[in-house]
Amino acid sequence: MANASIDQLSVACAHLHGRTGKRAATPDLDEWDVEDWRAALLDIPLDERAYADRLGIDRSTEIGRLWAWWTDPGPNLRVNSATAGFLGCFLLTLISMHRSDRMRYHGETYEKGEIAGESPDALCRQLVADPAVQDAITLLYSPPAWDREAAAVWATIDFSTMAFHRQGTTSFILTVESMTRAVGRAERYALKCLIYPHLRIPAIVKATRSYRREFGGVRPEKSPLVTVWASHDSWVLMDFVEGTTLADYLRAIARSRTPPKAEILRPVDIERLRALGTLLLEAMIVLAEKVGHHNDLTPSNIIVQEENGTPVRLKLIDLGVNFLHTRTLAGAESRESVFIAPEVKASGAGGPLSDLYSVGMVLIAIGGIPHGAPGTVPDQFYVASVGLARLLEDLVDAEPTQRLAVSGVDAGDGRFAEIRDLFLCEIEVLEAADKDRPKTRVERLKGALPGAGAVKRQREIWKVRRKQVESTDQRARPVQAHHLRQARGLKRWAVVCALLSWMTLALVLTWWSRDLDFFWQAKWVEYANGLLNRSGDQGIPLLDDIRAADYVIPAAWDNLPVRIVALAYAIPGLRLYMNIFADMTPHSSIRRRGWKGVRTAAASFMMRASAVYPTVYILLPTLVQRKWWFLFAPLGIITVATMISACLWFAKDANARARAWDGGKGLSTVPRGEIMTLQRLESWQPAAWLYAVPVVILGIFLYNDRLQDELMYAIAIGLINIGIWTIKNTGSDAPYVRAGLTRAILAAERLDVLEANLKTKAAEAAPKPREREPEKEAVGEAAA
Repeated sequence: MANASIDQLSVACAHLHGRTGKRAATPDLDEWDVEDWRAALLDIPLDERAYADRLGIDRSTEIGRLWAWWTDPGPNLRVNSATAGFLGCFLLTLISMHRSDRMRYHGETYEKGEIAGESPDALCRQLVADPAVQDAITLLYSPPAWDREAAAVWATIDFSTMAFHRQGTTSFILTVESMTRAVGRAERYALKCLIYPHLRIPAIVKATRSYRREFGGVRPEKSPLVTVWASHDSWVLMDFVEGTTLADYLRAIARSRTPPKAEILRPVDIERLRALGTLLLEAMIVLAEKVGHHNDLTPSNIIVQEENGTPVRLKLIDLGVNFLHTRTLAGAESRESVFIAPEVKASGAGGPLSDLYSVGMVLIAIGGIPHGAPGTVPDQFYVASVGLARLLEDLVDAEPTQRLAVSGVDAGDGRFAEIRDLFLCEIEVLEAADKDRPKTRVERLKGALPGAGAVKRQREIWKVRRKQVESTDQRARPVQAHHLRQARGLKRWAVVCALLSWMTLALVLTWWSRDLDFFWQAKWVEYANGLLNRSGDQGIPLLDDIRAADYVIPAAWDNLPVRIVALAYAIPGLRLYMNIFADMTPHSSIRRRGWKGVRTAAASFMMRASAVYPTVYILLPTLVQRKWWFLFAPLGIITVATMISACLWFAKDANARARAWDGGKGLSTVPRGEIMTLQRLESWQPAAWLYAVPVVILGIFLYNDRLQDELMYAIAIGLINIGIWTIKNTGSDAPYVRAGLTRAILAAERLDVLEANLKTKAAEAAPKPREREPEKEAVGEAAA
């Protein structure tokens, strides 16, 4: 007959659940055959507003009333068992559509929502567990005989084992078992059934029918890809994948984390990145080789499989562009649209470069950091690791042709293997840095002071970088080798800075103890005096020899000002370099010329100088002439102010050029508007120069004996240096400044590469000079 419609079905349902007093139409449902039910289900309006306008009842109200009828055993006698099964399918369809609409149009999460006091999943589980509903699903989704391959597989399914698993945007997923093991090795199979009204949309039907042809094939059990056995217009049968989705897995971890005091201090989850990030990239290596690309890589389409509580494998499911992005299905962007490449959302078509974007975004989520604007890397990664931030920028650039531009990874078939190797290099460094990181308050307080621990920690990181440089083939991977050599060089400077700071603080405290007559003579001093044939009363060899005659030790009160100032400079001096500049350099692999080169050189010199100048400015007045602190105190402030200005000069220019790139389109890695992290450094600039003015004036007056309040002046400097420079600027502000400067440095590096690539392409496209024809040459020579 196949003349049934949703209008007739709605009227019949009104009789069943008592919405109308007339019951004559109810038995008519028993006369419907499978084709009638297919026609009625196909006729269901696709959205809740259209449903209410056409049928005069809200879809959610219809679901509630029909569920009340279904759970009441008495009224079921009005229809036979087969009809009840088809009505159960109708209710399952309405619930699935309602859930899909709530997620697409209202932004609800999968877990939210309640119908008749229960979750939608609970209702669906009860419906699918009913044998009559199982029989109805079997009939409704049965393939025609002419589709021999699908029909052959369909015949092997034991539909009595059917159970509900979860819902999707356009489908619901059931689990089934096979009557014979000939279908495959799996014990259970996933039967992905399209929500019936979506069979009216040709694009969805075509994609479902061709799913096995595009993404199928028998996969090894430990493969990250899933074996797809058959697909038809309305369903896909594949191996059932045990495990939880990555989205659920990450949400569970996030609930157990302690919220940070400030968002910039949220730590990057190195352990999860090592475990899950590596598994993800290994899965992508197989995907790129066997299938090509995913185009809908989101945490909900990744299954985490564990053994003994440890993730051992990721399975990639639901391949192909989401119907929301092809405009086949209407709806607002879902919460997971942040993982989809901009070009996929814009055109509905993807490609191998689109998966790079999704991989970068998933890695950010695995790291436990909330996403920012599309195409940008969150600030926390710039704080944690310059190398990892560079790699993530190279993956999530909003312009697909600019991906993999800087990291030196070849965009060919082996791209994910190279990305994995580079990723593991950066994780190895993060692990080395985190190994001896202070955990308790006491350890953090000790770590704030220069010491042997800081030297050891930087040396261990340097060893890791050195090993990576030695194991990298410089000919095969020149760009990566350059970045590793650069990082190794920076770590050398960090070791030098930690060593100098430790030595400086030790000398300042030693000289202070001598002033207080607490000095104990170390063995090396005894040995040096013996070697030089000196008595112990002559003090420390060399160091005491260079001290000015009027600089008396011990003299606790007279030397107190220089000791206070020296200590107040030594502590923030180490923190300035180690907390901000230790891992960054404005230089790139491409030499800059003109004013860009000048800005780069100025910023680079001041960054590296900040590892050395505190030691010089502190030790000269401490060891040689205590009166010199009147000069070196203001000189230190001027040096810091100059350093801030040089860094801002470079960073502002880099950000401005990044925003003007490609005719104003700009680099997505540099956010539009104000960059709050860099503003912290901008706020330092006027304060530093204003601080320098009175310090210089008072220093000159004190040096020339025009002022007598030397101790009060020293205490004031000490309070400012400890209170502002140590606690605030190189403490709470340091992560912001580090993130802002690193983002600008990577933007400048990215622009260097893109501009060079543009020049290369222009040179290749330029017409070459035409060669002279041999005949004309010969004529010319004869004439000569």
